[in-house]
Amino acid sequence: MPRPLRFRRTRSTPPRTWQPLSDAEWAALAPFLRCDGTRGRPIEGGARARLDACFRIVAGGLRWAEASDTVHRQFRHWAKAGLFARLLREVAKGKRAKQVPEALRAITHWICAAHRRSVRVCGVGAIALARRLGMSSALPGPSWLLPDPVLSELAQKEIAKRLEVIETQRPTPREWRLLRHLLKVAGGRLRIPRCLVPS
Repeated sequence: MPRPLRFRRTRSTPPRTWQPLSDAEWAALAPFLRCDGTRGRPIEGGARARLDACFRIVAGGLRWAEASDTVHRQFRHWAKAGLFARLLREVAKGKRAKQVPEALRAITHWICAAHRRSVRVCGVGAIALARRLGMSSALPGPSWLLPDPVLSELAQKEIAKRLEVIETQRPTPREWRLLRHLLKVAGGRLRIPRCLVPS
């Protein structure tokens, strides 16, 4: 008998308005930063000021046009380096994980917002990570409107099976329509209405 599918419960983090990083929060974040400090123009306060500025933009729902080019470039650099993915994995461990500092748990909403904004830089892999961790706040929209890599792979395998037996058993038009619809759902929507994007 096949085992039933298990879905991980998704978690939505409570919103937290932006305020400057406290010393405890910075101390919890600093080990995750892997920057040598030589990139870009120096900002007063260094990496802490840049990360604080990034959190102000993403947590406040502001546009990147309202930030300096240096902060935007630094955000993209950190997103490509996987900083926000590492932070998301850490806070996804939840309250039961004693090794996750309380100060890091306190800024979970900001980390989710940063990961959500990093999807444009990191692509579908960032969406797949947030899905796998069950962090719905880190998704750039409702899950049913976003690409689903797992569903896409299943659909491609099913289409490959159909193509192998097409000479002996021709699929009905209804089956082709269903497979086409499945691929369309797995691909997600090209544009998500702004009202559905988490704040």
